[in-house]
Amino acid sequence: MNSSVTIDLVTHDHGCAVLVVRGELDLQTAPVLYRRGLDAVGEGTALVLDLSGVGFCDSSGFNALLRLYRRAVLDGGGAFALVSPPEQISRLLPLTGGEASIPVHPSLERACQHVTAAPDARAA
Repeated sequence: MNSSVTIDLVTHDHGCAVLVVRGELDLQTAPVLYRRGLDAVGEGTALVLDLSGVGFCDSSGFNALLRLYRRAVLDGGGAFALVSPPEQISRLLPLTGGEASIPVHPSLERACQHVTAAPDARAA
């Protein structure tokens, strides 16, 4: 299997860290995503993963997303959201209970507004 992924870290106008992911998330590329995500996550960081350029995601990629969510939100006290995840992720989130915890947004703008809102506003 010859898979590749490109991950760019940008700071959005709202002040959140955004990982723009393009390519495939699989056994080979999931560790790359996780390492880049760890680099972006700090204490209280608002992290958005823009997955609009991801064409495929297997269980390894999904696991990397869940681990980043845990690190950003549960361990770090920050916020986390996904933008336009591929169908594989959209189908898995409800099965794992992730849809109740991990916000999914149709646009980067809305995701960044969400993660930089006050914690009470994010829960609404």
